[in-house]
Amino acid sequence: MITRKWVDHGLSEMLPTLRDTGEGQHVEFMSEYPENGYELSKEIAAFASSNHGTILIGVSDDGELLGLPDLDSNAARDKLLRRIEGVCSGNIRPSITPIVKFAQENDAIVLTIEVPRGTQPIYYSKHTPYIRHLSSSRPAEPHEVIDRIAEYLAATPVEPAEDNLKSNFLSSIAEVLVTTLMLADQVELRNINPWRGYILSEASYLATQFRESATEEIAIEMKLDSTLKNIADHLDRAASHMHTMGENSWVTYIGHWVAARDCAQEAMEKHVDPVPLSARSREQIHDIIHKATRQLVDLDNRAKEMAHDGRMEELQDDASRIGSLLLKLTYYRIDDISPSLALKLRPLANDLNLIETERIYLDGGKSVERILGKIDDLSKGIQFLVSEEGI
Repeated sequence: MITRKWVDHGLSEMLPTLRDTGEGQHVEFMSEYPENGYELSKEIAAFASSNHGTILIGVSDDGELLGLPDLDSNAARDKLLRRIEGVCSGNIRPSITPIVKFAQENDAIVLTIEVPRGTQPIYYSKHTPYIRHLSSSRPAEPHEVIDRIAEYLAATPVEPAEDNLKSNFLSSIAEVLVTTLMLADQVELRNINPWRGYILSEASYLATQFRESATEEIAIEMKLDSTLKNIADHLDRAASHMHTMGENSWVTYIGHWVAARDCAQEAMEKHVDPVPLSARSREQIHDIIHKATRQLVDLDNRAKEMAHDGRMEELQDDASRIGSLLLKLTYYRIDDISPSLALKLRPLANDLNLIETERIYLDGGKSVERILGKIDDLSKGIQFLVSEEGI
């Protein structure tokens, strides 16, 4: 077997595991590159709307390794990459920038498209909103679109000001700053595949978002452009870091994330936090906390049944989504609602968000019971906190 120099070696090592895991909430298989770009764009839009995901092209629906032919020339690979760029820029709205890599197993080449969870609430393919549900991508129902937009607005509590341009810019950049802070705090806990790959994919995507924002006139006027570029530089270094044996490599990698987090925190404190919460913003945050808590209680009540039906991945994804929604709120200045709310809620929401990383083993159901118990404990803890804080 000849190992191509242009394949991603880390991804190549992960490929057998990804195939064995099968299609699911975070993985989609395609036997060949689709002739119709719409077939690919709806999968990318669905992942962007729902959660990060990886599309493997050259793998059958049952996980059989097929590979893609005729990719040994630079021209052939460039042509394929341009087709993907055309799909992302022409078919998907808002635009999304996935990370495209090649992986090799034996002599077969597989094209991988790593799609980040987008910063916008919903993504469209040819004017149709798509979401990911288990192993399929489907059009979103109208109420699902409304729910996602409502959650997005509630989770970005930056009050509109007279200067709408500045307000809109702060709202969009706040979401990216908060995501950076969340990932920086979780990077050590997500240091196993596939979550390490997810972290690296998100770092690259966020860096692109910061660079694009830094070029906007409003960022330059606010003297925020250099800060955004600095964050992008640190994230790019994290995304491209070559992990090697030894402690120094890990320390260097974490150092990039720490630097990105420090810059992001400074930008939050200087530009986002000073914007006061209005009565309407406080009401929105109350609503999102209560709704998320009710969703968590309902999920907890259904957890054993879902486990019995073999729906553990769905259970973990739903719990993680609720945790992410609550966790994001804790990175904003919400002292007006309760001085200690963010401090008390963050560890609970963080643990709930990380439920998706919990492994299930062939251990007689012990790992499943551990996950069920953790969801139950976190549900009760968040309920108690909401009641205690009088929210």
